[in-house]
Amino acid sequence: MAKTDALTREDPRYKEMFSVANEIAHGGGKLIDDPYPAFAALRAVSPVYKGCISEFLTGHAERQFTAGRPHHTTLTFDTCSKALMDNDLYSSLLYHETHGVVDNIGNTILSMIGNEHARYRAAAQPMMTRQQAMGWWREKWIEPFVAVLMHEIEAQPDGADLAFSLCARLPMHTVTAAYGLTSDEALEFRENLLGSMGPLLTPEQRATGKAKVRDVLLHAITARRRERRDDLISRLIEAPFTDAQGQASHLDDEAILSFSRLLLLAGGGTTYRQLGITLFALLSNRNQMEDLRADRELMQPAIEEAVRWNCTDPLFHRLATRDSVLGGVEIPEGTIVDVCLGAGNRDPERWDNPDAYDMHRAQKRHIGFAAGPHTCLGRFVAAAEMTVAINALLDRLPKLRLDDRGEPTKIIGALHARGVNHLRVRFD
Repeated sequence: MAKTDALTREDPRYKEMFSVANEIAHGGGKLIDDPYPAFAALRAVSPVYKGCISEFLTGHAERQFTAGRPHHTTLTFDTCSKALMDNDLYSSLLYHETHGVVDNIGNTILSMIGNEHARYRAAAQPMMTRQQAMGWWREKWIEPFVAVLMHEIEAQPDGADLAFSLCARLPMHTVTAAYGLTSDEALEFRENLLGSMGPLLTPEQRATGKAKVRDVLLHAITARRRERRDDLISRLIEAPFTDAQGQASHLDDEAILSFSRLLLLAGGGTTYRQLGITLFALLSNRNQMEDLRADRELMQPAIEEAVRWNCTDPLFHRLATRDSVLGGVEIPEGTIVDVCLGAGNRDPERWDNPDAYDMHRAQKRHIGFAAGPHTCLGRFVAAAEMTVAINALLDRLPKLRLDDRGEPTKIIGALHARGVNHLRVRFD
């Protein structure tokens, strides 16, 4: 494995790039402390709200979508699930008219539907399975990185802020290492990746970031085509692929570039926030944390419940391709359907006391990782990262607790990126 000194190095860019408040500000969004009371109030009136939930909560219209399209928001588990499952009727093609997504990332599985989506997802799926996550990913990168990070965390006598010393570092370094980048290259690469799509940046700044990301990835792809390594790019090059004519083929450079931008962006972003949320849930429910310490078979329920209770991205969007009805509400063709995963995951018709975090509740399917054909591709890798990190904390810090000095930890964000404001802990 590559040298890991950069993994623990002090660098102000960690707090710049992995601050939820900064992430929302740089994206032009508005912070929302707790949207769940509003979700519940609207859901009690109707399973579908005839309007844009973001505008309802902030008073500001969504800036990323084509102006003039009406919005409807799904709020129950049933209406959210139906909107996610039927990707023909409620289409991901919306992302082609969402400012910056396809232009900056490329045409990826995020914005594909039907046969095209299935063909491209099938190329990447084998390296993102539960078996691969708990085997290849865990052994090659996750466990070694957690060991290095924990050594540094334990050496801090007055406690640590796990949001920046663990959550920000582990996912980003894992996914960049899986692409063959060194720890020294990881921060600069992510800085350029984020700089290629910040809506408040100038076109020149975005173009510069995009060009640097493309150069790094193309260089890596060219090198792997000459000589394979045990990394993601090599596996994407080798991956069997069926082209549009049904012929056996392989992914070209542009497809690998687009896949890579998407996986690097999501792998270094969503997991850091969800890991922080999961740790906050456990540290705020000490009895459950001690139950987990005593019985690690509870790890999967603990993680899944955290995703149900507070998923890091509680809102997704689809385009209604024809007139339809959801939850008894008419959805006209051309409507943007705001699928509110956060509201659906706290539907009292499906879960008792849904606002509480309870790893012991009967396990039911939730939609925190979405559902249907666009279920999160990286969910097993994210779960593997969370599993290894939480196990290490429980094994090595028996007195771990939230630091009650200073500003309390809380979950903040907008409707597309939520996470903890900090996660300061003590070990005594």
